[in-house]
Amino acid sequence: MRVILLVLMAIIAVSYASTNFVDNRSGHIVIKPTESENSKLFLKGSAFGKASLKNIKDVQVSNIITHIMGLLPLNNEEVSDLPASSIFNKPRLNLFFSVESVSSDDLVNSKIFNSESMISIEKTFTPQDLISELTTIVTGVTPNVHGIVSSNWINPSNGHKVHAYEKSTQSSAANIAYLANASFNGKSMIISSSADKKSATATGIHTGVSSLYQDADIYTYSVRPSGAVLPVAGSNANKKLSLNNNQVETIIYSKEFQQFVLPAGWKATFSRGIFTIVDEKGNTNKIDFDQHETGSFLTELVTVFNIVKTIKSDDHFKALAADSIPDFISFDFAAISRVRESEGANSVAYKFALALVEQTIQSTITQLSGVYGDRVACEIVALAPKHAFTEEQIEILGEIVGEHTHDITETLPHIYVLPRSIEKVDDIYQQIQQSSALSKLSAERFDHSLPVSFLSLVDSAEPTGDSSDSSSSSSVDPIIASENTNRIAAFQIFVFFPIVFVLFVGGGILYIMKISFNAQSDTLLYRSSQRQY
Repeated sequence: MRVILLVLMAIIAVSYASTNFVDNRSGHIVIKPTESENSKLFLKGSAFGKASLKNIKDVQVSNIITHIMGLLPLNNEEVSDLPASSIFNKPRLNLFFSVESVSSDDLVNSKIFNSESMISIEKTFTPQDLISELTTIVTGVTPNVHGIVSSNWINPSNGHKVHAYEKSTQSSAANIAYLANASFNGKSMIISSSADKKSATATGIHTGVSSLYQDADIYTYSVRPSGAVLPVAGSNANKKLSLNNNQVETIIYSKEFQQFVLPAGWKATFSRGIFTIVDEKGNTNKIDFDQHETGSFLTELVTVFNIVKTIKSDDHFKALAADSIPDFISFDFAAISRVRESEGANSVAYKFALALVEQTIQSTITQLSGVYGDRVACEIVALAPKHAFTEEQIEILGEIVGEHTHDITETLPHIYVLPRSIEKVDDIYQQIQQSSALSKLSAERFDHSLPVSFLSLVDSAEPTGDSSDSSSSSSVDPIIASENTNRIAAFQIFVFFPIVFVLFVGGGILYIMKISFNAQSDTLLYRSSQRQY
């Protein structure tokens, strides 16, 4: 018993210490800002009533959504002051919006993002990558559970660059979309779209899961560099939601689209690839459809418009909206972050872009509320901009790490030490901690479970150039591998702490009853262990 207790205590201690760490994915050293801005949550719709929440943890956001939808929570986090919800009047649609790289200063004088309804999303882990944060919000668990430590990372064992949500790098935890689909036996309509494929996949159902429900209405779409809107590989496709470049341009010309995205009093024209907008004060801004950043932004708005219009007009989607099975639709506005980075947060271009996003969100809520009979719950997450390292900080860090790491400009806030310099990890960590010029930053050091030199030998036998994450113990997605999908929610709720509790209680009872622990004898423990699940 004493050994069991020590093992359990060690497991608990490691789990608390490693909320920032994913073995063979996280950097050997992770740089964190001492101060960072929180993301914001806004709740819209009569289902929420007058919510009195002002602060919430990132792992608790999913619990608000599952509560409103009448689903089991994805974790055991309790949320105080949850809005009252009638079991007889559940929303028939949950709309989830996420807007990437929006600071508090950007939201001044905003109509949708107003301070009265603003809920601060407190971080439970750092550093905060937008894809990693979005995954935490929709799964209700931290990166050490879902495994998405960043938008992309380097596998320390072989130096290969790995991209989130590709091949074996899917999230290891169920998200809200998957839970809704599983809870209603694949009869919910699940739609997810974004200019960024990773964001669309994070909020939607993993690309391989749709095979569990061959006839399920699961749609995940992202914007291609050409401007086309196409389904993510492996997800269900629908010609009415897929758009080629010419179709996107045709929609931009239409007055219906312009009314959908333009605030009241604004006007727009589209000629030779230039979308010219004039606000109510006469200020003008031009968006170049042929430029990647701004073209992706326009296409993202077209995607939302086209999906809403299709749900309103197409017989198949109208029937899905009319049934009693709740649907889950998510739109992630990722392209606006590119406008912010390229043009600047104070630029006219970014302010115009944010106004278009706000109006698009409002139009979507209004029009889909009409389709679903006002039984729509809506959550909007404004993801705070990621921490930007200054040129001075990057220069000092570069001098400290020298030639012992991968290119830090590509990996920050993670620092991956090269296999040949693994003994330098402690020295690099200490220098970063002691540098007065880096006082606004802190560092956290991690050890991977196996020596990098050993892992490199193992990986050298594998074909080079494979960008899949070889650190995964199995190529089978733990979600896809489950045949009984309704177990997913229960697993998320009761895992870990209830197991620890049962082990303590069960072990104590067995110890008191003097039941033999000899696996060769015919004991209750032996017979139970032979049961096949």
